[in-house]
Amino acid sequence: MYNYSGYYPTNTGFIPDFSTGSYNYWERSFFQRARGIWKVEGLPQAAPGQVQTDKDAFLWGLFHLGYLTVFETKRYGITFQPSAPHGVGLQFEPWGMTVATPYFSFSRPLVIGQECENIKLTPDYSGIWDIIDKYAAEMQAMDIAVRQQMINARFAYIAAADNDKEKRSMESLFEQIANGAPYIIYNRSIKKAMPGETPELPWAQFDRDLNKNFILPELLEARRNVITAFYREMGVPVASDKKERENQIESSVNTSEFFNRRQVWQDCLDESCDRVNRMFGTSIKFTYSGEEAEKDAILDTEAKPVQSSTASNGVNK
Repeated sequence: MYNYSGYYPTNTGFIPDFSTGSYNYWERSFFQRARGIWKVEGLPQAAPGQVQTDKDAFLWGLFHLGYLTVFETKRYGITFQPSAPHGVGLQFEPWGMTVATPYFSFSRPLVIGQECENIKLTPDYSGIWDIIDKYAAEMQAMDIAVRQQMINARFAYIAAADNDKEKRSMESLFEQIANGAPYIIYNRSIKKAMPGETPELPWAQFDRDLNKNFILPELLEARRNVITAFYREMGVPVASDKKERENQIESSVNTSEFFNRRQVWQDCLDESCDRVNRMFGTSIKFTYSGEEAEKDAILDTEAKPVQSSTASNGVNK
């Protein structure tokens, strides 16, 4: 996955030590799912000879760092850069942002509110990559469990060989079985017998009670629950796990579970974008992508009056 030369570093420092491919897959998957939560509008347009805002880099940095510093220069116009908070203000908040990248190396921090502003996703100058990291690691473990269960669901065989040549022949036969070959032709010389016994093939089935050990359906359900939990964490409405019909209180609790944290992020985005827009005359806006679908879902669950099928003259329609 492209990481923009490491200039938008992760905050967790977690490095998986097994099944790296699975982890990397789910890390990308969860980032792309999270990215679709908001529609971003009004990013600065490039003036003649200036650099157009890269929306992909903008969102990558915002999700990793939790904030991006916006300022204006003669050469690049209004732009954003990764930075580090600097100083301690009256309320112990940073009063400046240190920008040190290959394109900018200011001799002092930029003063917030005078020379720069921050677009903030979270209120604590931290990104939400810890959420993506957490659920990618959980899905990594689930993938390993599911694949191991699929392997364990097969019938196992053991074989005997006198030398390396026979060993390679056996491995070739079992490989063809694993690959689903419809039939296999083998050299009948591999049939052997102990003195006084009938020649038999040199392998045997390792019998196991698969009905007691087969938990693949449960693992697949648990795998789905991890993805559902990620959506709840990100503030995306998902169905409740409860099988029975929910009452109004239970429905409200389920709604609050996914709504609260997303609202914190939305407030941070709205307030910080307002400051940026007032300083630089921009119109940057973040809108929740599922707002219309969420409104429709609420309307569908509201009680509606029963429509009468009788006309005003008393005649049934």
